[in-house]
Amino acid sequence: MMTTATKIKIELLKKGISGAEIARNKGVDRTAIYHVIKGNSKSLRLRKAIAEALGVSYESLWHEPEYKKAA
Repeated sequence: MMTTATKIKIELLKKGISGAEIARNKGVDRTAIYHVIKGNSKSLRLRKAIAEALGVSYESLWHEPEYKKAA
């Protein structure tokens, strides 16, 4: 089974974008995005930003509903 980080990295390559690019668009440091990708941070806002940038649903990456993380 592929890890979330691997799935995200593959999608980033397919889309031709980088984590740094997502970070710039959201006004955060690139390390914040990489921490979310690696699973070291569970920021809902940044998780949503990554999913949006990749054009995929939140649930397809993190296998949990968005509302659960907001609670």
